[in-house]
Amino acid sequence: MRKEYLELRSSLRSIHNWILLLGATFGIGVYLPTLFDRAIRIDISGIPQLILNFTFIGLAVRQLRHQRNLKTETAIEDQWLGSGLILGGLVIFYLYYPAIAPQAFGTMIILVGGILSDQGWKFLQRHWIAIALLAVSLHPNWERVARYIWGIFAHPKALAEFMAWGGSWVLKAIGQPVTLQQEFLVLPGGSVEVAPGCDGFGMSLVIVISAVIIGFAYRVRSSAMIQLIAIGISMALTLNIVRIAVMVLAAVYWGKESFEFWHGAIGGQIFSGILFTLYYYAIQPILDFKRV
Repeated sequence: MRKEYLELRSSLRSIHNWILLLGATFGIGVYLPTLFDRAIRIDISGIPQLILNFTFIGLAVRQLRHQRNLKTETAIEDQWLGSGLILGGLVIFYLYYPAIAPQAFGTMIILVGGILSDQGWKFLQRHWIAIALLAVSLHPNWERVARYIWGIFAHPKALAEFMAWGGSWVLKAIGQPVTLQQEFLVLPGGSVEVAPGCDGFGMSLVIVISAVIIGFAYRVRSSAMIQLIAIGISMALTLNIVRIAVMVLAAVYWGKESFEFWHGAIGGQIFSGILFTLYYYAIQPILDFKRV
């Protein structure tokens, strides 16, 4: 009976290894060129998506290196559950191929299934943060996903209208006769629309990612991480309101070239530099408390 059990276990392990190879080759292997091609062409507020992906991979590796444990034998149940996830991920991947979102989602499932199948459920529980970072790094356009999630809870133009409202208050504070019409700021010399690309969403997303990176780098508590994120979002939106006011003045009074400057990459980088400088000093008390 013992011999038959060992033979059955050996055959199951062999099938399990083939499924792992199948997932790695026809899932992750096929998807990686698409990930690199898409991510390298997308930037979030001036930062290439691919750099952010590699940063999250680095954070995941760092987490795993600081939490090394001896590998234990994986239970048969975990192996077959993981194998099922791999096969399910492959079905999603090729059923909707070549759509990017299903490819990314299917590859994430394959990754989790492979880790579960090879390392076991306890490993997943122990290192879920690192695995989540690896899974997130497999998507080529985080801003698109974030905007989709935002659209579930709020109107797509809600943030643009809020930016316009904030910009109108800044302009009124300096004596400008501005009228607010939803996402339009109207002055006697012309009007400016706050489009979704200028609503501060991208910069807020970048600052959230930066807060997460800083939080993991300093190994802060969850409460401190939330503070880092909240401070970053508040500063990003506040500074973007100021940027909106500057662009309105440039469009109406200073001429097309001035507007293109502040609306373009250079103007955006100036405001980004100011934002990150102010953010650096704003979070120092939190990081200093961590060092104590």
